[in-house]
Amino acid sequence: MSADRLAPVIVAARRTAIATASRGFANHTVDALAAPVIAGVAAAVAPSGLPVDDVVLGNCMGPGGDLARVAALRAGLGADVPGVTVDRQCGSGLDAVMQAASRVRAGDAAVVIAGGAESASTAPHRHWPGSGERYTRAPFTPVGFPDPDMGPAAEHLARVRRIPRHRQDAWAARSHARAVAAQAAGAFDDEIVPVDGVARDDRPVPRWISPASSGSRRRSRPRPPRSRGTVHGRAARSRPATRAASPTAPRRWRSRRPRSRGNSASRRSGCALRP
Repeated sequence: MSADRLAPVIVAARRTAIATASRGFANHTVDALAAPVIAGVAAAVAPSGLPVDDVVLGNCMGPGGDLARVAALRAGLGADVPGVTVDRQCGSGLDAVMQAASRVRAGDAAVVIAGGAESASTAPHRHWPGSGERYTRAPFTPVGFPDPDMGPAAEHLARVRRIPRHRQDAWAARSHARAVAAQAAGAFDDEIVPVDGVARDDRPVPRWISPASSGSRRRSRPRPPRSRGTVHGRAARSRPATRAASPTAPRRWRSRRPRSRGNSASRRSGCALRP
């Protein structure tokens, strides 16, 4: 088979709406979120006449086991379609797509459904044996190596790269404004698979956006916006997301730590797939 015939392509991207933890998908397990999307993608590629060879799903919050296989069965793909689950933490869904592309490129598969799914609302709570301490996340390094949580690691990176808070706030505001505009234009309508009537993303909220939030470059180093009722204003007024900056950081970093609830990601639930 020629190299052109083996070049992987994405042909039918689908996803659920993205819901804030404990809200729209509060009672949905992760396989319940993934199954409708898998079924939607399978239906989209069915006219090609090619069978689905495999399902690869990224997941890092649990509940463990082979989520891809469970979700594929729940989607009605049949017992002859295998599934494999990938855990590369925050990069799990992307790595699942990369693995699917590699299989197609190698000629081992023709149609692979791949992506990621998480349910922040129903992920199980675990505890370390002996101490009973809550297991909050997987360790990224062995004992003796630095292993900071995501918040302090992001603070450190911002200091090293000298990215102050007002730049992060402005970036977040521009991103929210673009998302609201795309949502209003119906750019996401065709890709969202409704799940129990939920067919619209929880965030961003249109009323939080103003024209000033679009990220216009009137200054090379804009001051933190202070308008109320906008993403800019909310981000500028929100408290830092971590407790303290490093004592060796410049004074301006100590007084205005760059990560905040206004420019940081929240805990969400949802699923996104592509064949």
